[in-house]
Amino acid sequence: MCQSLQEKFLQHGVPTTTEAFDESLFKDVCDAHCHAHDDIENLQDISQLKTGHITLMGVRQDDWDTVSKVAKECNEKEPNKCIPSFGIHPWFCHFLMMPEENDIQQHYQRILTSKDTQELQDMLETLSQLPTFTFDTWYNNLRQHLLDHPNALVGEIGVDRAAKLLPGGSIKWHGVKPTSVQCSIEHQMSIFDIQCKLARELNRGISVHCVQGQGHLFNYLKAQSNQFSTRKLKLLKEIPNTLRMCLHSYGGAPGSIKQFLELKGFCVYVSFSVGINARMTPPLKLQELIRTVPEDRLLIESDLDSPKLIDNCMVDIIKIVAEARQWSITKVVEITHQNWIQFISAS
Repeated sequence: MCQSLQEKFLQHGVPTTTEAFDESLFKDVCDAHCHAHDDIENLQDISQLKTGHITLMGVRQDDWDTVSKVAKECNEKEPNKCIPSFGIHPWFCHFLMMPEENDIQQHYQRILTSKDTQELQDMLETLSQLPTFTFDTWYNNLRQHLLDHPNALVGEIGVDRAAKLLPGGSIKWHGVKPTSVQCSIEHQMSIFDIQCKLARELNRGISVHCVQGQGHLFNYLKAQSNQFSTRKLKLLKEIPNTLRMCLHSYGGAPGSIKQFLELKGFCVYVSFSVGINARMTPPLKLQELIRTVPEDRLLIESDLDSPKLIDNCMVDIIKIVAEARQWSITKVVEITHQNWIQFISAS
């Protein structure tokens, strides 16, 4: 990453504490969500990070093996240095078919929408020629990766009403103008539901992406939460595991946080990053969000797709949290470390 981009990335208007960061604290710093493995040319730098623990997010089937490889290499040098996560991001869920589907063209006709009929038709023709995965293929692949890594999480998964498909079915987002074609919210939620149920079955946490879809996400979670009422639990043969969930780089309304935290059957954590949250308008909104999250549910992250700036960004978000909560830097590190351990732990 060039110097000018580094400077731009780290400049923001959110107040930070003036207290100096003691580098001896790095060993307990936990990055709750990142994509450092996307920077293929610098994979070797991930294990050399000063940040003590990273949570590496797989977003589609073709990056899961890289996540697995990086996690194994990191953890050989230092246990729990890297927690792998495997999931299908909402940007890529259109490639996945549901259990009842077997016709690729019908699949895409069902889930894709656009006001531009020609652009939609072009996309339908393009995608019908690209790899599309039956339910048995993608679901069994996800399940096996989770079984192969007993400490792995399910992520990054979620819902995104703003996302649009790229020309030619591309999956490389940087510098590419998207089309007007979108994947239906219904299909996104169906894929999300399947992954949530697998996570609950295997007692794994989930890391959740949500853009312009908080209403859909909350309604889904609320419907699941209703199953945990005393009356309904009596009808179940066994009580389902509580699903640990991280709302990553959360940018919604402060008032919504309480609603998510009150959901039965879920243990909800809220995480913040410099890259996403420090650019919110107005800048002081991030401080308000940080103060709204209960002490035992607060996480921090980098959300970076390269290891190059992770250490810098983790220090920066720690200083932002310290200022917002009027905590010492040491307290921020200790609390978010404890919370991260609870989030990733099956016990």
